[in-house]
Amino acid sequence: MTLFGQPLKAKVSFTPRYKDRRNAKANLVFVAGEKSPHEMDMDSKFYQAELAPGPREKDELIDKLWDKYNKKADKGTICHKVFEILAHIKLCDQNNQQYYNDTEILGMIDINNYDINLIIEKVYDYYISKFNHHEWSVADYNECKKWIFKALNYSDGIFDPRNKNIVQPEQHFDIEIKKEWAKYSYQTKIGQINGYLAIKGTMDLIARVNDDTLEIIDYKTGKRLDWATGQEKTLAKLHEDPQLMLYYYAIHKLYPDAKYVIVSIYFINDGGMFSVCFDKSHISKIENMLKNKFETIKNTTNPELNKSWKCTKLCHFGKNTFNNTNHLPIIEYRENQITPLGEHMTMCEQVHHDILVKGIDAVVDEYQAPGYNVGQYKAPGSAE
Repeated sequence: MTLFGQPLKAKVSFTPRYKDRRNAKANLVFVAGEKSPHEMDMDSKFYQAELAPGPREKDELIDKLWDKYNKKADKGTICHKVFEILAHIKLCDQNNQQYYNDTEILGMIDINNYDINLIIEKVYDYYISKFNHHEWSVADYNECKKWIFKALNYSDGIFDPRNKNIVQPEQHFDIEIKKEWAKYSYQTKIGQINGYLAIKGTMDLIARVNDDTLEIIDYKTGKRLDWATGQEKTLAKLHEDPQLMLYYYAIHKLYPDAKYVIVSIYFINDGGMFSVCFDKSHISKIENMLKNKFETIKNTTNPELNKSWKCTKLCHFGKNTFNNTNHLPIIEYRENQITPLGEHMTMCEQVHHDILVKGIDAVVDEYQAPGYNVGQYKAPGSAE
């Protein structure tokens, strides 16, 4: 079940991060642990209540705000890379290895003779060359450095990876759920697609607390908000947070001997540390959550079209039409639709229109990208 040649995914959480991500074996995947736009502290009330601009000025302001907060997310990526390197340095120390080889940026690091300021500087320089759509300044570098040291020094260094008993930095997971309810089977124009629901993601850091307990550490540089609702994530809400539940479920599969798992989220700039504890009694609840979401996706023949200001500012398919593509754009002929009468439908609206007219299976076949294999999932940001 795909749209625009990509698997129809239930995204639990989000970010464009430069990571080595593996292809999943299933084309229905829950993606956990990605950093996201909701790590950015855009407050829609800011331009509504404080500035109250006209329509054109509002659009321009949103674009400027979005670029600003998108840069903040990229700064978060810079910070995460530094924490990852420090965790690898500590892991080498635990394993009596003198050198850590960071193949992405720094090369060989002598764990007994390194300069953290130089690490920050080189990581910053590397990523601003990748994120060259922004204008970067000394102030941006200083802010990244401030966030990093704020995290390392918090509460006598409890979130400094070098003070942890490291199990695995940047723990990737790609786990098929071999349960009867998790099976899927779809007939497509390239043949039958069969498989199991998979969960896939990356956890910032896994550390050992004691023989029975592991700790998942997740660094957050943005605000403590739920991107979907705009509401603050309280400790009570974090206990029911799907991302954290999937983190625990992954740990349960990767490290089955762990009796207890603590998920510690450190909001560097908005509230400090929040910890949630899980044990094996939570497994059935998590699997029921996955089952219900999965069945909803499988049984959906007419996906709901949800529209907001995000569609025209953040989403490629909400901002563009099928003009200059290999699909014939449709002119809106119906009244009381989102696209004005007589104008080309956006990509999103045209696909929704065609699902209503032709059915989802026909639309999946028609809009599948040329040369794309619907049975192979590619993670967001994949360059393959």
